[in-house]
Amino acid sequence: MGLLDKLLSKSEISSSVNDNDVHKLQLATCILLIEVSKSDDDFDTAEQENIKNLVQNRFNLTDQELDHIFSISDDKHNTMTSLFEWTDIINTECSYEEKLIIIGFMWDIALTDSKIDKYEDYTIRKVSELIYVKHKDFISLKNARIT
Repeated sequence: MGLLDKLLSKSEISSSVNDNDVHKLQLATCILLIEVSKSDDDFDTAEQENIKNLVQNRFNLTDQELDHIFSISDDKHNTMTSLFEWTDIINTECSYEEKLIIIGFMWDIALTDSKIDKYEDYTIRKVSELIYVKHKDFISLKNARIT
């Protein structure tokens, strides 16, 4: 069972957590989704809600846990200078199949408004390369969501 599968089965974040207690994979995933959403300079409510729904459902989070993770992720995103810290966590913690799930989530966010902006496409392509997802899989995930 991969780390993502373990996380999907049960989240163990208490209500009194700080930044260091939030699971890094949950943060990394949320930050990458926020990166896609903000890449077209339109971080709208629909995309934010889509990110929250994906993260909450995939990691089995309570509303309080979700709000905490989303807030920390948005703050960290606003101050980050590189994607390396977050893609490094994905590379360290995830299997190839789990990386595909994350790229699929990114496409879901990009398609919230039913169109893919060139900057969203570029961001997902860049993250795919940084986490060593094959180009054919990048394209397959995109096409599966468009059709």
